[in-house]
Amino acid sequence: MRGVEASLRAVAVRGAWLCQRRDISSWLARWFPKTPAKPVVALKKPIKVELVAGKTYRWCVCGRSKKQPFCDGSHFFQRTGLSPLKFKAQETRTVALCTCKATQKPPYCDGTHNSEQVQKAEVGSAL
Repeated sequence: MRGVEASLRAVAVRGAWLCQRRDISSWLARWFPKTPAKPVVALKKPIKVELVAGKTYRWCVCGRSKKQPFCDGSHFFQRTGLSPLKFKAQETRTVALCTCKATQKPPYCDGTHNSEQVQKAEVGSAL
């Protein structure tokens, strides 16, 4: 009889684990959506920063960071499904980093902020 009881307990534990696993996957789906949010316009002009050769930076992709143009983790806490762009400066120099989040050369500004679409957009809204 002991073997049967042990088997039933094992099945009950496995069943509880499977239910718990479903709960974890729904939790993950809330924090990591399958369809990422669209980036929002943080500012309508680039920010000039001095990059130091060999240093790694994390450029904000979502536009929600309070430390523009760099990431402060807002993408995670606002559940955007987006991640920052990690890059290493090849040389020490001053560059213009995009804050409209519409550049075709991320993280660098390519002048897209001058477009009518970006200029008409509200800061904090998606394009």
